[in-house]
Amino acid sequence: MILRARWVLPVSSEPIPDGEVVVEGGQIAEVRPRSSLPDGDALDFGDAILMPALVNGHCHLEYTALRGLNDRTPFFDWIRTLVALKAQCPPELWLPSALLGAAELIASGVGFVSDNTDAGVSVEALARAGLRGRVYQEVFGIAPEPDDATILRELTAKLEAHRQTLQRYEASERITLGVAPHAIYTVRDSLMRAVRQYAREESLPLSIHAAESSEEVALARAGSGSFAEMFVERKIPYLHPRVPPIEYLHNAGILASDVQLVHATRAEPRELEMMARAGVSVAHCPRSNARLLTGVAPVYAMRRLGIPVVLGTDSAVSAGSLDIWEELRFAALAQRAASYAASPSWRDWVRILTLDGAKVFGVDAHIGSLEVGKRADVIALRTHRLAYASMPDPYAALVLVARSEDVAFTMVDGRVLYHDGRWIGLDVPALQQEVERWQENAPLH
Repeated sequence: MILRARWVLPVSSEPIPDGEVVVEGGQIAEVRPRSSLPDGDALDFGDAILMPALVNGHCHLEYTALRGLNDRTPFFDWIRTLVALKAQCPPELWLPSALLGAAELIASGVGFVSDNTDAGVSVEALARAGLRGRVYQEVFGIAPEPDDATILRELTAKLEAHRQTLQRYEASERITLGVAPHAIYTVRDSLMRAVRQYAREESLPLSIHAAESSEEVALARAGSGSFAEMFVERKIPYLHPRVPPIEYLHNAGILASDVQLVHATRAEPRELEMMARAGVSVAHCPRSNARLLTGVAPVYAMRRLGIPVVLGTDSAVSAGSLDIWEELRFAALAQRAASYAASPSWRDWVRILTLDGAKVFGVDAHIGSLEVGKRADVIALRTHRLAYASMPDPYAALVLVARSEDVAFTMVDGRVLYHDGRWIGLDVPALQQEVERWQENAPLH
């Protein structure tokens, strides 16, 4: 297959005007200027950009069906409402919900997603949808019971079931597993340490929501605020660490290069230095942070210290949509406003969404750029809208103008998943009907 467009953006090298990408056997065979081969032998997107499929660094696909059902603020009220909503949802809802989210990502040009799952359905959703990714199985346990050993046994069983699912769909090379002790306000200290040790023994990476809100910081620092009041009301013993959340994780020996911290919106300068020394990465989800009134993460300071940052949409129930382009634009502009610096550059932001994101998840040898020998994870984004006119820099155009509706083509591992509004392999209208039927018959309150 030969793919052609007005711009080819390899990311790892300079843009190629009027170029083409040759795909053979699921791999990129050539990236070059337009050849003399006749148009009949190529798929020509014309006024468009060909580039690597995108990396969504943090998501909760199973919550897609809950979009629009939780507009509470501040953060504590929102997350308590989310817990109540989840309790009203039947188990059979989560898979179609996650598949619908996967379809939304594919139409946005995403080829790799890092997903944190409680229900555990994301493994099957990504496998069936044809996406790459990493699925972190969430762990919860703030009350004394069940004990740590019981929770770890349950975790082992879930991970084994995930591995069997990957084998069934022949997706073990595309999708890897991790563990997500959810947060310091949902995972007690002994369990957090036990999960850390378990992950080391099993060679599994960790993902932890950390320093996301002022309520979380108040709990950790002083044992005060909304979370602390809830624990008193529920008679849950909680010994606050007397330091901010990330410093606690550092002191507890949790932080390491295999750890992803999600949000880190309230990370303090001292904590940033700890993060840099430990080699952790950060998943930045600015639209979710803004909607839930939690602040703007210090991305500029993180990057100056060498902390790798990926961009994530978070869930549809927090961000509103899974449009990674909206996330990109919001992130870039908010950081400029907060830091008074034109850094990261437009090109840097596109790298965060492609090659740098792939590097964080250890897959940059295979995806993240258009290079000979890499897997054929390629998207085409049409640039015929008037908003693209007179924009000679394709990187600036992608950050300032692009949106999901511009994506015309998504290919992962040489397999076409989406082409001009049509999903290949997913019956999206049927998934929509299934979710809508459930919402009509069992309205959530």
